[in-house]
Amino acid sequence: MKKAFTIVELLVVIGIIALLMGVLIISFSGGMESARSAKCLSHLKHLATAVNSCAMTTGWYPLAGSIEIFAFDESGGVNNIKDIFGERRGWISWNSQGAYKSKPTSHVANSGWFTSAYEQEVEAREYCLTNGALWKYVSGNREVYVCPVHNLEMAKDRKPAWSYVMNSIFGYDYTKGSDACEESAIRYGHLDRADRTLLFAELIWAQPDSSAPTPQIDASAGFKNDCTLQYDDDSKESMGFNHRDGRDWVAHVIFADGHVEKLRRPKKGMSNEDMRELTKWLCEGKDVSFNGQRYEELKN
Repeated sequence: MKKAFTIVELLVVIGIIALLMGVLIISFSGGMESARSAKCLSHLKHLATAVNSCAMTTGWYPLAGSIEIFAFDESGGVNNIKDIFGERRGWISWNSQGAYKSKPTSHVANSGWFTSAYEQEVEAREYCLTNGALWKYVSGNREVYVCPVHNLEMAKDRKPAWSYVMNSIFGYDYTKGSDACEESAIRYGHLDRADRTLLFAELIWAQPDSSAPTPQIDASAGFKNDCTLQYDDDSKESMGFNHRDGRDWVAHVIFADGHVEKLRRPKKGMSNEDMRELTKWLCEGKDVSFNGQRYEELKN
């Protein structure tokens, strides 16, 4: 007579199966995150190559954000002088399609136009990419502008057009007009500490004190110009630690010389102020040390 399984034996078998399934799920999740991480790093490398190709071709690094250019139209005589506004394109352009043909006043002054990866219509975001200074240098590849992590929990109509932010030290200002262009643009080959000057980071996707990622749609570079990491203005923005590496959160960053780094968030977390301070050091090309507990600027 064939002996049947006892309840204890069945429970043991079920427990083993559950354990194996748990291991497989963890392994699969880790594998997916590793794939997303590798893709993000590849995108950053692609963007850095495009920046340096653009800089070698034009003699200037592309701007981190578009700048308004102002001039006078004197064709109507001294009694009919008109203001003319144009755009010196950043790596991502303004949503300024057709704006200057009919607008007599600055779109910057009246806040009528802006750049946002999430908040504009699809056509507007598309224009920001295709009119950006890097578009032809990435061969029209939209994929490289977005980290896979930023698409995970976003609705289809809210997928970002880009999720990387360029260090504002390379020049931008949607409020200062043409003055910012002359003050901030960097000539190729004239950048101090290219090996330590941040080029691109990621928009914040998870709050620094959060144990689980939550999309922060208007985080980091803000609603008005979220293609630029504005680390040194009133908003004092910071990069995002968006990737899981085992139990750690890491930030993917790439420097002006083209090398990428994974920065680990301290296991006890970081305050908003700590993140802003670290971001500022990297954007300004400072040497930074990490002892596992906190980041510190290395003084000469």
